Amino acid sequence: MRRVLLYMFLLLPSLLFSAEAVPFLKPSFLNLKEDFEEAKREKKFLFLMFHQEGCPFCDKMRKVTFQDRKVQEYFTRHFYMVEIDIRGSNEVVDLEGKRLTEKQFSLKHGVRLTPVFLFFDLEGRVVAKVPGYIEPQEFILLGRYVVEGHYRSKNLVQFLRENKGR
Repeated sequence: MRRVLLYMFLLLPSLLFSAEAVPFLKPSFLNLKEDFEEAKREKKFLFLMFHQEGCPFCDKMRKVTFQDRKVQEYFTRHFYMVEIDIRGSNEVVDLEGKRLTEKQFSLKHGVRLTPVFLFFDLEGRVVAKVPGYIEPQEFILLGRYVVEGHYRSKNLVQFLRENKGR
């Protein structure tokens, strides 16, 4: 037992401060209703990252896009991210208070492949659903689309085309 505690003590700092830390990842009990309310109180937006073990594009998001300094600064200021395992059996409480497994919740939102990002506005409406790996600059544009309210007047593809390279 002593050896296990010592190992955990030595290993814990490397886990907490690993190169792949994501500062805008919200520790969550998967009560999205509570997570949404907390984000809203702090004037932040909530978004979900649907993932699964062994997903190379999920790993690339964590190792490349989420490690980009500008992404970290922008998303930490404006967002909370909660991860949902599309094959998971943990209970999720959705924004309406309904209880589902992670797998059921994923299917409810039409997510079968990963990664998929689901962004909510401050009213709890889905305003963007984006699949696949996203480069850092484009991920910031996606964040701006939500934060600046562009979803009210144009679709995401149009916004990205108009703002590419800015």
